[in-house]
Amino acid sequence: MPTYEDPKRDADELAETARALAYATRFVDTPADTYEVLGALHLSFTRLQQGLVQLAAWHQSHREDAATDDGDRHTGNTHTTKAAAWLSAAAAAVGQAADTVMAAQGENGHIAWRPVRSTVLSEVLEERAAALDPVPSRSPHGVVRGVA
Repeated sequence: MPTYEDPKRDADELAETARALAYATRFVDTPADTYEVLGALHLSFTRLQQGLVQLAAWHQSHREDAATDDGDRHTGNTHTTKAAAWLSAAAAAVGQAADTVMAAQGENGHIAWRPVRSTVLSEVLEERAAALDPVPSRSPHGVVRGVA
């Protein structure tokens, strides 16, 4: 559950949620859901970009408080400025990724998906499971099915 106040815990949760999404997107049972998944990813990238911009700004505004482990404030300030620059570059890259995902979602919106073959596969598996059922079932006409 997001805290909206603890950036470390919320970042850890984001990482775990991204892991779950990576796992879940290995197979897509309902192709039409990809449109909504892409929309949520676009929104996620946009929010991630905002977080990176804010972290870059935080580093810039706190560079006077930075020092190295041995107390060198000048070098600490330099590292903080470089970190802010890298975070700004990352924010720009994530913004580009958000735009690219939005373009993919636009193309995805033009697709009329045909039924997925997994539906047929599940029917075949059900038939095979029924064939293995030790208790034969009777058809509406009184004929015993499932007995060889």
